[in-house]
Amino acid sequence: MCNDSTLLGILSVVKRFLILIQFIVPILLIVFASLSFIKLVKDPEEKNGIKKIINQFLAAAIIFFIPVIVNILMSMLGESTKLSSCWNSASSKIELSSTYKDTIGELRKKFLPNTSKYDQGVPRNLDFTCTSSVVKAKFSCETLKIVEKHLYDFDATNFNSVISSYGGFDAYAKSLGGIFGEYYGKKIEGRTEEDFQIAAEYVLGWMFMYGWDYAAVHTSLDGVPDKGCCYAPWGLSKHTPDAFYVNGGFRRKYVPDWPDRSYLKQPDNTNFDHVISGQNGVDGMASECGDLINFTYSKLGIKTKKAIKKITRLKDLRVGDQISYLNTAGAVAHVNMVGEVYSDHIVLYDGGRYMQGHLNYKREIYFPSIDSKAADDAAVSDVVDGMPHWIGLRFYNFEKA
Repeated sequence: MCNDSTLLGILSVVKRFLILIQFIVPILLIVFASLSFIKLVKDPEEKNGIKKIINQFLAAAIIFFIPVIVNILMSMLGESTKLSSCWNSASSKIELSSTYKDTIGELRKKFLPNTSKYDQGVPRNLDFTCTSSVVKAKFSCETLKIVEKHLYDFDATNFNSVISSYGGFDAYAKSLGGIFGEYYGKKIEGRTEEDFQIAAEYVLGWMFMYGWDYAAVHTSLDGVPDKGCCYAPWGLSKHTPDAFYVNGGFRRKYVPDWPDRSYLKQPDNTNFDHVISGQNGVDGMASECGDLINFTYSKLGIKTKKAIKKITRLKDLRVGDQISYLNTAGAVAHVNMVGEVYSDHIVLYDGGRYMQGHLNYKREIYFPSIDSKAADDAAVSDVVDGMPHWIGLRFYNFEKA
């Protein structure tokens, strides 16, 4: 019982409140007693003037000693009851623990959902503590449950009939609930790091529920999938049972929402909701590394044409930054983005071939003990396919806690 984070968090808040009373009551007593005394001086004949001051002192004394009485009672009970045990466990030190911060953070997010400055010191990352025996990727808890439940809703051959049975894609999205029901057909307006994570989970969640293939922008121009360097099925070596094209149907990467259907160019503002709802056809549910970034920022309504800052050190990276990896010729060979930042490491969200091969999209890079660019490059190379040459690009300064 006393290990319950919610209970300990509530008791800790109550204890803080009682301590606060002991500071506030004397101040209020001085203020009100002074006002009463001034009135009494101005009008010595005022009825009940002295009595009012005495009553104020008595009321203040009673309120002031409530915290003391509660603490004395808990001390007298000792560890004989679960409540007193929990009360004693909820010490002031709990405010430094992750349990306390998570509990208070959740309470604040629940009652102050539209603020971004209220939770200073509380991590803005979503709750990624939940795991699944079915889905390898560590989505946040609510999203993970939805993704796990809807891996096998349809594939490319029955997509249209299944969606029709719901009365349209909008109704299907609403039936999923969570961020999928809330944000389908809408932009995510928030500008915190948590909002970026929500946008990324929205895009990646749909990709995982479908089981998107990997395809480079120049794959299958003639309608015949290139099985070489530029195409990989969901599962990498072969389609897994939850893949969108497990029964065939792939022709080419999605077609951007351009009148000339010029999908040789990399779109900056592709409408992801049009793609997943089949408005661009059901034979192009595939993407490559840069599309995750484009789709995520597009869902937020933020343009990514020009970076506002370049980053060369790991500890300077922030949530939302794109990392471009350069080959020996200096050309961009791969990109991914920073999805989470912690005190000792960052978590990259990778929408390239890594996602299809591992059925996961997160890659962790821990900060090296040696503070140097060379050490950073070695840490990057160890995680991201031997690519030591990289540069971070920031398109937007998302609000931090």
